[in-house]
Amino acid sequence: MLSGEDPAFSAAVPEIAVDIRNPNRVAIVWRHISMADANQDTQRSLICHLSLSIDGGRSFTHQQLDWSSPETPVCNSPYVDIGPKGELMIGATLAGVLPQGAPEGSHPYGKVGMRISLDWGRNWKPTQGLIASDHGERFVLDPAIPVEATKVPWDGGRGVIDSRTGAITVSGGFPAPPGEKSHSQRFFTVSSDGGTSWGPIRAWGGAGWPQRWDGTMVSAHGKLAVSYLADAVPVAAARCLCIVFATSDDGGETFTRHLVAEADGFDRLVHYPPIAAHPLRDGTYALANVTKESGTPIVRLSADGGAHWRLATMPAAPPGVVRASRPAIAYAEDGTLVLLWRGYRADRSYHVFMAAAREDGRFGAAVQVSTQASLEPEIYLKDYSVRGDFISAVGAGGGTAHGAWTDWRSGKVGQISYVRMPLDRLLPQ
Repeated sequence: MLSGEDPAFSAAVPEIAVDIRNPNRVAIVWRHISMADANQDTQRSLICHLSLSIDGGRSFTHQQLDWSSPETPVCNSPYVDIGPKGELMIGATLAGVLPQGAPEGSHPYGKVGMRISLDWGRNWKPTQGLIASDHGERFVLDPAIPVEATKVPWDGGRGVIDSRTGAITVSGGFPAPPGEKSHSQRFFTVSSDGGTSWGPIRAWGGAGWPQRWDGTMVSAHGKLAVSYLADAVPVAAARCLCIVFATSDDGGETFTRHLVAEADGFDRLVHYPPIAAHPLRDGTYALANVTKESGTPIVRLSADGGAHWRLATMPAAPPGVVRASRPAIAYAEDGTLVLLWRGYRADRSYHVFMAAAREDGRFGAAVQVSTQASLEPEIYLKDYSVRGDFISAVGAGGGTAHGAWTDWRSGKVGQISYVRMPLDRLLPQ
């Protein structure tokens, strides 16, 4: 267990980054919460952690992240990426704590924080708060985006570094739970000088392509790419929710948007649907999504910037698996595509599986990488977030795939499990 096995804490929301120029360097972030606070429905003790490896995931050192930001002691939704010069970026949603008796629906002060290390985590530049509750003057006015959303724009922090240009994009979102009238909105800001200065704050959605639910992003070859679930699209006969994919080659000032598919069983996932950019082929992307009745995710591939998509050849569902959830995808430096997902059985238990594909898009058989079945506590299922157990993570490089996920084998607390797997075992035999 990457996060240890202390029953007083529950861990979730991992993310992985692999240095494509030195695949022995692997970084994983995750966060934990005190079970005492979890059972009282408070977030006071959310703390983020960073695990670093210099030997391809065989061993890790660990550090609790200190943001030097006393006004925002709550850390959630951590993210990590590695730039083209080996610069290590970490970040998270950082929030304050509401006083007792605060009106229902109130939000504390918050921000998407980010900091960079040039020596693999030994020293850090100061924390920057890049999208915050009091940054209203930085937002680009857009009549398609509710003003209410810009007042709480920091949930679900994400950040990526362009693997060619080094441009940094940081994103935060307005947290609208599913089923409510107010829709989730995701915002972003871009730095083209390594984080010294930042552009305005813009939204992913736009007129005709309104965002309904969360999404994710990648940056490669000088292009920012995003995916999200939209309420509507300007495409005849489309019945939404719809999966939208968009690219920008001008730092997010404008986007070219495309309808990928109608969404079926989006599973209330966050940072979804996951996407990956081919490291060698400009305009080549992969996107994964789940359906209501399939034991494996669907992976789509585009070679023209998202204008057209073809279906990858997926493995058969593992025996007994009736539903897939929490997919994650990543390219290795040679263009091998790796997929990780959670496979549920009819009794609600799950295992975690991986598979990989070469350039032809044909995946190998599903390989179970979890060693024991997990079962989420039923008490947490009433909350769509399952105490933040939203996502899984995958990375690849140097002939190895790396996976991390929330493991509920105890049936009481979640912990972060990690696996390293030779890519050859995941490819078609």
